Amino acid sequence: MSRRSLSRRRFGAGLTALAAVGLAGCTGDEEQEESDDSADFELDDPGDLTIRLENEDGDPVSSGVAVTIESEEEDFTANYRNDIQNGEITGASLIYEGEYTITVESVDDEFETVEESVTLEEDEDETVTIVLEGATGDSDAE
Repeated sequence: MSRRSLSRRRFGAGLTALAAVGLAGCTGDEEQEESDDSADFELDDPGDLTIRLENEDGDPVSSGVAVTIESEEEDFTANYRNDIQNGEITGASLIYEGEYTITVESVDDEFETVEESVTLEEDEDETVTIVLEGATGDSDAE
């Protein structure tokens, strides 16, 4: 049996579920007998998304980029700029299953904007490698 680490997404989903259960207990017995909709409430549990950013030479790119992850089906957007380590964004806190668009833009106009699509399924981890032609790699930036 393996133990899964607690991510911000899992913590948030658990906190939301606890709040929903707590609020469900506030209704009277008559209302609960008439409608037991709280038992039908389920949160999405998409797998973790890892994004790898590299230049055309295969060097990781961690600075000078702005990454936006946007859900195609839900009103959800996540932005990353300063929390990219060794060219990777790991464990992106996504709470919905479905189609996402990843947009990578250059802060210093070193490369053209790149868009990729990814579909997150329940409990299936995804890794997307995005090549940024013309970007300065981490080893060249030092």
